[in-house]
Amino acid sequence: MSTVPWEVVVSRREQAVAQAFVELSDTLVGDFDVVEFLHTLAGRCVELVGVQAAGVMLADQRGGLRVLASSSEQARLLELFEVEADEGPCVDCYASGEPVADLDLDIAGSRWRGFAVRAFGAGFRSVHAVPVQLREQTIGVLNLFAVTPGVLSEGDAGTARALANTIALALVQHHAVAYRQVLAEQLQHTMTSRVVVEQAKGLLAELLDLDLAQAFAELRRLARRTGRRLSDVAADIATGDFASVAPEPETGRSRVLLIRRIYPRNGTRTLRAEIRSAAARHGLAASQQAAFTLAVHEAVVNTLEHGGGSGRLIMWRYHGSLYAEISDHGPGLPQDYQIRAGAPSTGPGTGRGLWVINRICTSLDIDTGPTGTHLMLRYALNSPPPEALGPPPQRIQD
Repeated sequence: MSTVPWEVVVSRREQAVAQAFVELSDTLVGDFDVVEFLHTLAGRCVELVGVQAAGVMLADQRGGLRVLASSSEQARLLELFEVEADEGPCVDCYASGEPVADLDLDIAGSRWRGFAVRAFGAGFRSVHAVPVQLREQTIGVLNLFAVTPGVLSEGDAGTARALANTIALALVQHHAVAYRQVLAEQLQHTMTSRVVVEQAKGLLAELLDLDLAQAFAELRRLARRTGRRLSDVAADIATGDFASVAPEPETGRSRVLLIRRIYPRNGTRTLRAEIRSAAARHGLAASQQAAFTLAVHEAVVNTLEHGGGSGRLIMWRYHGSLYAEISDHGPGLPQDYQIRAGAPSTGPGTGRGLWVINRICTSLDIDTGPTGTHLMLRYALNSPPPEALGPPPQRIQD
């Protein structure tokens, strides 16, 4: 059995680290999303430093630490405990400006007994805190959680320090002259954004029956899918209009109209009524409401019949259009799948549902893979009346 020379292993690791820093640096341009960047960086820590979880904590304007990003819900809860109990490696690291570690979370001998109990219970055996510093001022802490005891290797420790420095650079962007004012403003904005993200996570978790980690993954996926900032999408969800007549969304903002879990017990008739009502409240002409509702309903039916029997619906208004994304957990469409140009028959498995959606909507974007399919429908509010499409397929009975 052949083995890879140690020099080759080291070289590959160095290449991976270098590539990761290039990718992180490429995001530090323009009006980038700090919260999303910090979560990406926390994930990179896990990949590059050889730990199992990571988190970022930053100081607010009053000097109190706040949890801004984490690679897992376990790490986030441990960091929240450190802040609330005012004990733990991160608290001491922030106070001293020096790296601090608990190399073996032996509960009896730990310097931070309360923290050690929780960290050990979560499956971690060691914790490493690295200061985030800017011009000799400590502005936060990068926390690293490992399931094995012991020190970080020299290479991992160096990578962790470099990642901590990248956090500081992200907060000031290009060494602003008035960096203290810029830092304070950026930190406050980041703190506010994080609160909104937590609110949106909670709402998605409740409405879609997800745990908080799944809800955050769904939030990030939706932001990437729509090409918008994580904090903006979170704010739109947290302040969504789910009942009353709403005004035109502000420029650059969307208005979330409907978030629903799709499963047979919901009853598609009730869901159709909710879709049509939301569309009517947000400017869709009466002559268009039936067509838009039909398109979304077809996607829902596909989810129930071919997508594992359950899924998610998120509907919003943005830039003069109504959008609906319907997600499922099915096996996905074939890689070479194409929507037919001509009308398919009404039999099962003919692709008529997607054909109907494509005919009705301004655009249809399909993101599919072995873990599921996401259909994103766009219907412009000024769309012309649709051509006659014949009766909708009657496949789901309420």
